Amino acid sequence: MKLKSVAVGFILSFVTLTSFGQDTGCLSTLALANEEFNAGRFFGIPSLLKQCLDNGFSTEQKVQAYHLLTQAYLILDDPIAAEDSYLKLLQADPEYIASPEKDPIDLVYLSKKFTATPIFTPHIRGGTNVSFVRTIHEINTEPYPVGRSNGIRPALQIGLGVDWNINDNLSIGGEGLFSFKSFKVTKTGLSGDDRQEAIERQVWVDVPIYVKYRDDFGKVRPFGYVGAALNLLLGSTAELRTENVSPSLSETTGSQVPTEGPNIKLGYKRNLINRSILIGGGAYYKVGKNFVFADIRYMAGLSNLVKESENYYNEDGSLSTTIPRYRWTGDYYRLDNLSVSIGFVKPLYNPRKIKRANTKKVMRDISKDNN
Repeated sequence: MKLKSVAVGFILSFVTLTSFGQDTGCLSTLALANEEFNAGRFFGIPSLLKQCLDNGFSTEQKVQAYHLLTQAYLILDDPIAAEDSYLKLLQADPEYIASPEKDPIDLVYLSKKFTATPIFTPHIRGGTNVSFVRTIHEINTEPYPVGRSNGIRPALQIGLGVDWNINDNLSIGGEGLFSFKSFKVTKTGLSGDDRQEAIERQVWVDVPIYVKYRDDFGKVRPFGYVGAALNLLLGSTAELRTENVSPSLSETTGSQVPTEGPNIKLGYKRNLINRSILIGGGAYYKVGKNFVFADIRYMAGLSNLVKESENYYNEDGSLSTTIPRYRWTGDYYRLDNLSVSIGFVKPLYNPRKIKRANTKKVMRDISKDNN
């Protein structure tokens, strides 16, 4: 048993020392390559770095090595090798940006021939929302006006989406969201003192399409967007309650007699297909090559959710039982929604050479420096 423990310890020590030695050796190799470059000895740098580039360098060291190789090949007037090295640099760090402040101008010029911007960027999101009723027309079972107020109730949503990136800043996004939405309508002054509550709960599939502008630099990257959405109302139920208050009892004991029952299905009274416009914004936070984000969105409904032809009837065509039992029938209304979400973004980086390089800005910078 003791011999076995010694053997295991020896193997672990050997592996650790070998790994340490390899890391130290490649670090020394990178330092030597930089010395060779600064001394003007460019021809031997590719062969010097090859072994550690194949197996040994960390991601950060690879970026440094390919950066050095790109400069060396540019000086040696080997544009094909320089482009290949810069492409491998972007594969190691897709968000590397060459700039005149820290890079030779010929490398900055070369960098404009490449991009690593993802063509598609998928994301997942989830969070909470509240809905706001915008009444189009009030429906009242009483022969006189009654008081009414709308209440908000929190609900949940979850969904998937993808952005099609036009460039580093501009994209067109689309999502599919599964949402629960809920709100409360309270009416007072029925028959003088009676009070009525209707809590409606709905199930939606929302499909927003939007144009997004985002920052492309830094740890924290703000974004904003505007668009429109197709909203599918899959189901709706209402919890109804009417409190019958006797004025004589109310003055003495405040007694109330509630009328309530099981939830009422309203799906057949609601339009399946609805439309809305939306505006939103938030910020990405970079974590490695991925992002987490927080987002706030306001979606304003454009459609009347109520089927006017069904509003006063049961599903079988008879007069709605909610009218005599609860003295309730729904208003015509639109529904707005405010949501707060957090999510995760997985950019599908695609380092590549572009067909038309944007080198005019670099040339302007060179002209300014010369002047």
